[in-house]
Amino acid sequence: MSGSSANLGVCFFADRILYALNDQQESKRLFHIGSLDFNFNIVEALGDRTSSEFKHIQRTIDWFKSEYDIRSVRALTHPTYECWTTLPKVVYDNADEREHHLSILMKGVPREDIEPTWHHIHNTDYRFLCLRRRSLMNGFDELTSQIALTDFSSDFEIAQKWSSFAKPGGSFLMVGCHRNLISITSFLLGKFRAATFIRFDDLDDLPYHWLQQSAYSSWLRGIHEYIFLFGHQTHEVEQALHGLWDSAGEITILDSLHKMGVTADEETYGFDLAAAFPAILLALDE
Repeated sequence: MSGSSANLGVCFFADRILYALNDQQESKRLFHIGSLDFNFNIVEALGDRTSSEFKHIQRTIDWFKSEYDIRSVRALTHPTYECWTTLPKVVYDNADEREHHLSILMKGVPREDIEPTWHHIHNTDYRFLCLRRRSLMNGFDELTSQIALTDFSSDFEIAQKWSSFAKPGGSFLMVGCHRNLISITSFLLGKFRAATFIRFDDLDDLPYHWLQQSAYSSWLRGIHEYIFLFGHQTHEVEQALHGLWDSAGEITILDSLHKMGVTADEETYGFDLAAAFPAILLALDE
């Protein structure tokens, strides 16, 4: 590749690592996009730094660094490692209220193990809160300890990056499809509105869970001009839920470089590019 070092974008889906490396000469071009298969669940392995599986993942990241002269790594975290909620701005403004809500949301978790991140949303009377456990994030940090610059993004932040990159305008819904879980992020007029995730044991149960969740989150029933899907089993998720979405919404599964608005020398891939979408977006220079 070119003489300068690269950004590595990484995401994990079930037993696969999807990765992408940017082209340093062109801002919307990828040098390489790849997929590595493992015989264990990577998301579960990331939670146990003492396991042999974790060490295997770490060796893989170290191989990336030595093979491609990585200057930075940007990884997608998994929704199950996080707690998402929307709270009134008065809670954010008052330190005592903030701590009180943290203790409720993360009951039984020591405060020093809680990593809160607050985000602005479309309704300025509220703030969106993402909580991570430091003990779990230490695993991600350990994976990338040999690389100077690291950054970790949640599923809803992938939607934020997509809003800045593609500028779809209007309102859009982004659905991240993981095994037995989907994340949903809503944008209104280019601004982050809300996000949540839904667990399910069987894909056939997903419409029921969506209806149950939308009874309490009215924005799920809102009008969205565009609906974007990425990740694992996107076609199956789209088939399960399209009847519950606004019929006027344009549904796009982000499974090709053309739909993503990027280019690469490689024309065909032996894996679903929809799963690599977060890695591709994270690899690009911002």
